[in-house]
Amino acid sequence: MFYKIRGIVKEVFSPNRLILESAVFFWEIYMPFSLAEILRQNFLGKEIEVFVVLLLRKNEYPELYGFLNQEERELFIKLNNLSKVGPKLALNLLSVFSPEELRKVIEERRIKDLARVPGIGEKRAERLFLELKGLFGKITRKGFTIPLEKERILLEAKACLVNLGFQSKEVEETLFRVFEEEDTLENLIKKALKELAPAFQEERP
Repeated sequence: MFYKIRGIVKEVFSPNRLILESAVFFWEIYMPFSLAEILRQNFLGKEIEVFVVLLLRKNEYPELYGFLNQEERELFIKLNNLSKVGPKLALNLLSVFSPEELRKVIEERRIKDLARVPGIGEKRAERLFLELKGLFGKITRKGFTIPLEKERILLEAKACLVNLGFQSKEVEETLFRVFEEEDTLENLIKKALKELAPAFQEERP
């Protein structure tokens, strides 16, 4: 799975599309429009590092989403996994709020601030708030709390398996069932695949 790309900023197209040159590749990366404006004004022709998330959505070509820090990347993964959000709206949220600002908006129930995000509006903000209000807490299952430092592994494993075509609810239930604190991302995905797709139970040479 892609994690970070280093390259030269070649083009920044409105409102939020970056072309990054890295070795022999030119990467098309979608990012928060607030970040795109910063890159357009200050980083054309300069080398940067971008934290990325690769999404393989059904019946569409792969898309890369980019961020300048790990915190935004991990929050994007969380937002994208919510049923009422998805990648475009997750990107809009991160265009308007930093991770800490979004946390405060939800904790203080500032629905009007949430409604000003492009693509939300007042009616949708109320419904979206219900999904977002538990986003920044710890993940628990049957009284067991998953450590925050392990939460990223769980969320990335879920995103990977959903991209492979498995249902979100089934993936989440399976990951909670097989998760152990010592799991790496690769190991967790392998364990989940054995539950979700029996053909993966056979050891590969």
